[in-house]
Amino acid sequence: MLPERIAQLDVAIGPDLLAGQLLKGSNYEFRYLDASAAQPSVALLMPAAARLTWTDGDLFPPMDQNLPEGDLFMRIRALFPKQQTTAMHLLALIGDNGIGRLGFRIPGFDTPTPATPLTKADLLGTAFSPKVFDELVAAYLSTGAGIAGMQPKIMVPEVRFAVPIPTLIVKAASEAYPGLTANEFLCLRAAQLAGIETPVFDLSDDGQLLVLERFDTLPKADGSVERLGFEDIAALSGQRVRDVLSDRKYHGSYERIAGLLKQLQLPQRDLDRFFEQVAFSVMVRNGDAHLKNFGLLYRSSTDIWLAPMFDVVTTSIYRYTQYAGGPELEDRTLALKLFAGRHATKAYPTTDELLAFGAKVCNVRSPAAVLRRIAEAMVQALLEAGSDERIPTGMLARMREVWDSGRRYGA
Repeated sequence: MLPERIAQLDVAIGPDLLAGQLLKGSNYEFRYLDASAAQPSVALLMPAAARLTWTDGDLFPPMDQNLPEGDLFMRIRALFPKQQTTAMHLLALIGDNGIGRLGFRIPGFDTPTPATPLTKADLLGTAFSPKVFDELVAAYLSTGAGIAGMQPKIMVPEVRFAVPIPTLIVKAASEAYPGLTANEFLCLRAAQLAGIETPVFDLSDDGQLLVLERFDTLPKADGSVERLGFEDIAALSGQRVRDVLSDRKYHGSYERIAGLLKQLQLPQRDLDRFFEQVAFSVMVRNGDAHLKNFGLLYRSSTDIWLAPMFDVVTTSIYRYTQYAGGPELEDRTLALKLFAGRHATKAYPTTDELLAFGAKVCNVRSPAAVLRRIAEAMVQALLEAGSDERIPTGMLARMREVWDSGRRYGA
């Protein structure tokens, strides 16, 4: 059991296991323990070069970004029904295993013994049931919950790396959204065929588990693993989205994200990649491409790049309710506005609007060629899926209808 109250956590930054301290009193305070201005930063916008002590009334956004929410949060609550689940408790549970290079430990507490690791092949061959996923959560909670988000998912280690950090992300099927893992698999496959960078991914034999390799850990020749810094766009924008106002991740525009990439002086290559990700989401009708589903990887303030595309599904095939017992609705809009401005909307853009976004906002040399490439990849992915027994036929039919409309952007 964790302490009733946690007032301090030791903070690791990559291999430095005691780089700083996070304190919780009337405010949150982060302290670098090394006076060197050149040390790795706890966050892109919190460098030691600016100051060694940072304070905030709420948890710092780059730490808030990894707090579990939705289904995973409820599972953790069920495992610890009498345990407080403050932000400090959740960070202690995450430990070293959040996306990015930050780690959290309670001073004086022993590091738990890691569970026996599974191989990727084991996971892909596992027959899914809610009980199986509950067992995964319970078995690997000691190594960190690690992944924020509403879909059931957890990180697990794989034996090919002899390191005590999870290297795989496992997403489970959802009763509320049938076929969701197969849906995301098909989207990722289309993106891959279009030349868009994605994590390494695969679908389990029964189609119920999506297994992805983490994109923020890089294996090195000596067998060790480099941990990269990661911050999603919500965190970089100063947003905290885990509370009841979590709709804040749906506030803003893709134009403002592009502006942030320019402000951070990312090269044109990353703006090209960002346009690919936005255009793909538009064309497959992914209405959940919000601020937390774009992010940056980094080693330092001068070595930053756009993360691969992740968490992409065709949302428009599902119906949802805004509140319990409410009417069923269809997802017919983008998660964010395409363009910034008071009169801009979240309506899916016309082809001309999408091309203008690519050319004028992202400075893409030939946005029409990008749309054609994505459209061709969507066709190929649908052809492959037709002979894949893991893809539910009913879901595939609905996705084919939606994608046929989306492919017109590349006509």
